[in-house]
Amino acid sequence: MIVVVPGHRLESARIHDQLRARVDAGIRAFEDLDASQLVFSGGRANPSVDRTECGVMGDYAVREGVDPDRIVLDPFAYDTIGNAYFTRVLADDVGLDAGSIRITTDDFHADRTVYAFEHCFGPGVPVEATHTVATDVDVDAPVCRRKLAQTRRFFDGIAPGDAAAIRRRLHEEHDCYEFPELETARTAAR
Repeated sequence: MIVVVPGHRLESARIHDQLRARVDAGIRAFEDLDASQLVFSGGRANPSVDRTECGVMGDYAVREGVDPDRIVLDPFAYDTIGNAYFTRVLADDVGLDAGSIRITTDDFHADRTVYAFEHCFGPGVPVEATHTVATDVDVDAPVCRRKLAQTRRFFDGIAPGDAAAIRRRLHEEHDCYEFPELETARTAAR
């Protein structure tokens, strides 16, 4: 089992309160559930900050006493779908113990995050939001419903667990991600 903490846009090179709350909850989940690894997912989404979200989270977790050998950093994700996809890539590439995934995020972000992870990992991997951070945001607010609907639309027509299809869709339809090898294949097919 792994615990995954998705990032949150940085405003400076220091951890901010919302991100700190997610990491603190992730550390509690990691310890309570005796997970094998604690994954921090988040790239450099704010170009004016010269740090990745995962790097800031990882540094904070080490200062809080987490064994750095049990921390895995994903610097490639720029949003919730990227958090799920690149955690899947890490699981495949470095052999994370992703037989079960526990997500730690804000309460209003949990449904969308679980949905994305379920689709990236497929039906054989149970995904659950645990140790969520309570906020003042209404989880049924229009913005939360809209973002969940956008995430669902992104995965429409892709079989859960089909990482290659997700990669292609990220390349073709998402503003944040480009995979040069897919562009080469598309150009060669013309």
